[in-house]
Amino acid sequence: MNIIICGAGKTGAHAAEILSANGADVTVIDESQAALDALAEGLDVATLFGQPSSAKDLDLANVANASVVISATDDDEVNLIAASTASYMGADRTFAMVTHSMYLNRDPMDYSKIFSIDSLICPAFSTARAIASHLRNPAAMKVERLVGQSIEVQQFLVSKGASGIGRRLSDVKLPGGARLAAITRDGDTYLPSGMSTVDEGDEVLLVANADVFHDARRIFRSKDAGRRNVVIMGGSPVAVWLCRALENRGFSIRLFETDPVRADELAHKLEWVTVIQADPTDPNVFTDEHIENADAFVALTNDEHNILSCAWAAGLGVKETYSLVTRTDYAPFIKAMGLTNTFSPSELAIAEIQRRLARSQMTKVATLAGDDLSIYRVRVGKNAPVSGKPLAELPLMPNCMVIVLEHDEHHGVVPEASEVLTERDVVFVVVRGEYEDELRNLFAVT
Repeated sequence: MNIIICGAGKTGAHAAEILSANGADVTVIDESQAALDALAEGLDVATLFGQPSSAKDLDLANVANASVVISATDDDEVNLIAASTASYMGADRTFAMVTHSMYLNRDPMDYSKIFSIDSLICPAFSTARAIASHLRNPAAMKVERLVGQSIEVQQFLVSKGASGIGRRLSDVKLPGGARLAAITRDGDTYLPSGMSTVDEGDEVLLVANADVFHDARRIFRSKDAGRRNVVIMGGSPVAVWLCRALENRGFSIRLFETDPVRADELAHKLEWVTVIQADPTDPNVFTDEHIENADAFVALTNDEHNILSCAWAAGLGVKETYSLVTRTDYAPFIKAMGLTNTFSPSELAIAEIQRRLARSQMTKVATLAGDDLSIYRVRVGKNAPVSGKPLAELPLMPNCMVIVLEHDEHHGVVPEASEVLTERDVVFVVVRGEYEDELRNLFAVT
């Protein structure tokens, strides 16, 4: 695989390291010869001194024969132009790193389509999404989020006293856009029907649109009724994405930012968050704000401050700590301090690209209870038997359940029973292991 990486910064360098180690032929373009030299010293990659968005320099890198182009400079607009130019010049797949939220928001326009880029990747968003997933369900087994910020999927134990226990699912009023996709009881996992019941101690797989997930989860987890207290240190873009990911999910959020201008900006932008202009690691602030009683402390400033602050907060009684750490060589220190929840934006962004590169018409994304059930991402093929009929009329149960209809890489929806699939639609399905061949036939997987 021939891969061109535009930018030799942290994200570009990490992409070069990971992809070259996996056997790809990597060429890195950057305007800094020093950055290229440093990269070439430790990695088996080709380097090209030039402008990442220059058609001339992309041509010198043989972009027409590139399998993948990853534009990962520190400038959103340069990344968009570079990836768009690479796409026009013949690259098979293009990815552009972006920071500003407007580029991920499809309303009023989809920038990836305007620029003919396959995927827009936001490291800050990927990081916030990963932290939010841990915060929402720290004790339960988690299944990978399926579609951007719009769908939540979690596997967890049903708690005593939950309102959904002991009743037929047909009598349990789940919010619209929520679906119970699997039940595990006494080691057996199965797809539930309307006649199925949920008992205390069962493990369930809940799939729901993000705006109703918390309400749906409370039907089976009565202990989740209380609000969790989260302290965030630093008003970075990751913090903004994280606050948005936790909105209306049962969290009380305090965001600490020392810069007065930025604090004021965040207070107006995040109306559901308590923004405080102060440093939470100041002993007086820590004591006055009773941060020791927080359920979680999230550090989103610089590496050293994040690591030390989380270690300090944990020592003073905070139950969970989460730190953003960009430097991989800090791993021994992090381990020595006993910090387990650390997140690297560049690593998460490259992992997201790798997942997308690995996708085919039918891709397994998760396995439940050994191989009893699996979740697949499937694209509807030409003349597929599932096309043109409402989901309720398809002969899928009890072996298969459609749980998500993907709109694009960042948006999807839990479909209604009346939803009609057409060719090239992308869905996520839960399927029994022995039913996989039939699944290929139903969706015309070639």
